[in-house]
Amino acid sequence: MNDQTHIAVTADNVQSVLQMSAEKPVLLYIGMANDPACTAQEATLESLAASYQGKFILAKVDAEADQMLARQLLSQLQATALPAQVLLHDGRPVEVMSGPQTEEKLREVLDPVTMSPADRIRQQVDALIAEGDTEQALALLQQILQEEPDNHALQVLQVNLLLELGRIDDARQLMTALPTDAEGIAQPKAKLEFYEMVVDAPIRQVLEANLAEDESDHESRYQLAIRLVTSDDIESALEHLLVIARRDRQFREDGARLLMLKVFEQLGTGNAMAKRYRGKLFGLMH
Repeated sequence: MNDQTHIAVTADNVQSVLQMSAEKPVLLYIGMANDPACTAQEATLESLAASYQGKFILAKVDAEADQMLARQLLSQLQATALPAQVLLHDGRPVEVMSGPQTEEKLREVLDPVTMSPADRIRQQVDALIAEGDTEQALALLQQILQEEPDNHALQVLQVNLLLELGRIDDARQLMTALPTDAEGIAQPKAKLEFYEMVVDAPIRQVLEANLAEDESDHESRYQLAIRLVTSDDIESALEHLLVIARRDRQFREDGARLLMLKVFEQLGTGNAMAKRYRGKLFGLMH
């Protein structure tokens, strides 16, 4: 197989293939077609080559058909067992892997030489979000968007971060510029609706004080549920809405149930919490 990402290596082209690594990373694979371990490894490499979308060249040596070339390369690159994989970058070997390798290991080796500057920043963004450093994550994300201004997935992530920081107007403005069918847009869109619902409502502490004084204050409970959604305390919000739905279906014309449906929309299809509370709501209604 020969295309932009796959090359069959022979004695005639081996030097030119090795030289290609000066321009793009080359993963040299040496294996035997009739060996189960090699066959499984080759399938893993083929899958990786497809998922990396041309970011490296998979160069394959058939150690059965071209035994002399295979022995020469194994000796030259100091690989000790088949299947052998050698990552070549900037014209030289940077990693020699003898024997079968996991996909995780191969990705660890490939990522540092195949990631674009934007990819590296995106990885940092994910780490910052996981650490709860939303401000810094947003700053880095904006750097990526300068290089990928039409990346709708990143723009949707930007909307989510703006909402998390309470920058509602900025989030709304960005959302209006996005296609209505952009992947993942439903969740921040639903969340923005919740922010707009309580723009003039009392703060959370006041609403909690109202409920402590009068547990039947459905309006305060309803507004508190919305406040809880905007701060991502979704389960507490759903519990408050269930209380209202159980006690007064007429409140805001079945408003608690309808608001729960909006929360489910924000959580997204297949969300475990949404499924659980749909079941509770169904049991309550019937």
